[in-house]
Amino acid sequence: MEVLLFGMLAEKAGTSRLEVEAGTLADLRRSMAERIPGLHHIDHVIAVDRVIVHDDRTLTGREEIALLPPFAGG
Repeated sequence: MEVLLFGMLAEKAGTSRLEVEAGTLADLRRSMAERIPGLHHIDHVIAVDRVIVHDDRTLTGREEIALLPPFAGG
């Protein structure tokens, strides 16, 4: 599945998109931590189909997945 990366997460990974195989959100978190140096030190959330999720869930591979760093707004 394709994972979209934004802001400092994209900078750390050197790309705005990564291809990953993951059957669950927990698998995805582990894979992202292996591929993005220092990810566990960066505040971020994961959005599945444009909804921020915190609990583990099964992934089919057809979802839109995004890793989002903190955003400032005004």
